[in-house]
This record gives sequence, structure tokens and C-alpha cells, in this order.
Amino acid sequence: MRRLLLLLLPLLAFPAAAQTVRTADVVDWRVRAERAAPGAEARVVLDATIQPGWRLYALGSPVGIPLEVGLEALPAGVVAGPLRQAEPLEGYDEAFASRYPYFAESGRVVQTLRVGASAARGTHEVTGAVRFAVCDDRICLPPARVPFRVPLVVE
Repeated sequence: MRRLLLLLLPLLAFPAAAQTVRTADVVDWRVRAERAAPGAEARVVLDATIQPGWRLYALGSPVGIPLEVGLEALPAGVVAGPLRQAEPLEGYDEAFASRYPYFAESGRVVQTLRVGASAARGTHEVTGAVRFAVCDDRICLPPARVPFRVPLVVE
């Protein structure tokens, strides 16, 4: 009997391990950069597709872990401008007695870039990462950091 229990124990644990949900599995990020001429503004657009039932905390959320976008490398002559987001939904957190902005189903964040007049024409690489957290009605998952690389074309 003891041997049978030892053989079945790993099988009983398998379904629980198969149901583990990771934050990065709940949100799919697509990143693209718009072309820009020297002296103009470019945009790096980050689109999130969020699994049903989950909430992604938006930029500046006073509760949870707010969305952050960090740039690691910019081409010479390119400077980061303001970070903007699509209009988020608004929720209320009873534990913190506070309203908070969030995205459900989809969200968009746009990092503006100022392309200086001296920026070299051609294709350059912009690298960075998005850090975010999600919750559903039962649990909040640990924050995730998803790196990105996107080509920026200076015309």
C-alpha cells in the first residue's frame, strides 16, 4: 500500500503544477516603432492583450504595482519624451479605499521619442522593458518584466 501511495503522489501533484499561471502568460505585449525624420517625433507603441478576467494596473496606479516602461538604449541623437497611455478603466480597491486606473482585455502605452536634427538616417535599435502586474477577482500575481527590442527607422 505504501508503494502504491508513493507512485500515485507525483500524479496527484501534477494537475496543481499544470495550473500554475505566470504574470507574463496573462499579458501578451506587441511593440512597434513608428518611422520619423530628423527633427521630428517618433513613437514606440506597446500594445497589451490581456487574458479575460484579469486587470493590468495602469501608469501611476496608487494601488498594486503600476505599469512602468524603461528604455535601456536609444540611438545617438534620440531622446525619450513623455510616456502616454490609452484611457484606462477605473476601479475601486476596498482594502486601500482608493480608486485606481487599470486595463482589461487590452491596453496601450506610447513612449514618445524626440529625434534630433543630428540623428543619423537609417535603422537603429531601441531596447527597453515593460514591468507590470495583474490581478483577477481572487488573486494578484507577482510583477513581471518583459524586455523588448524594436527597430527605429530615421528617414
